[in-house]
Amino acid sequence: MRLIYVNEIGSDYKGQRQYEFIFSESAEIDMEEWFDVPASSTMTPKSPSIEYIDLVGLLKDTDLVLELIQNSDYFGVIDAVDGIIAMAWEKSNFDLESDRLFFRFGENIESVSKKLKSRGFSLEQQELKFKQI
Repeated sequence: MRLIYVNEIGSDYKGQRQYEFIFSESAEIDMEEWFDVPASSTMTPKSPSIEYIDLVGLLKDTDLVLELIQNSDYFGVIDAVDGIIAMAWEKSNFDLESDRLFFRFGENIESVSKKLKSRGFSLEQQELKFKQI
């Protein structure tokens, strides 16, 4: 499974965030909106179509703050697909004693899980009951 998108679901009353890490068996995603530059310029949703999604990992109740490519005022999602920039990255924090977290398009699920685990986080895998066969 390969990472194809990171989506922020939102934050709760305590300011803790929740993110979806979206994985696919295929790294071939054909989404016209992903070519918009900057990514934040379009009002249409840029999440992958359900046909591309094979697994969703939910990161719940976290104080981790991620910058997401789809909110970029400079890059398009296609830049992350091409490896120019990550899909999601941790905000700069000079007080942080460990390396910044970042997640690239096409990164395997084991690598994503290992990075999160190094900080004490884990992905809760969601079954896709709605996927058409």
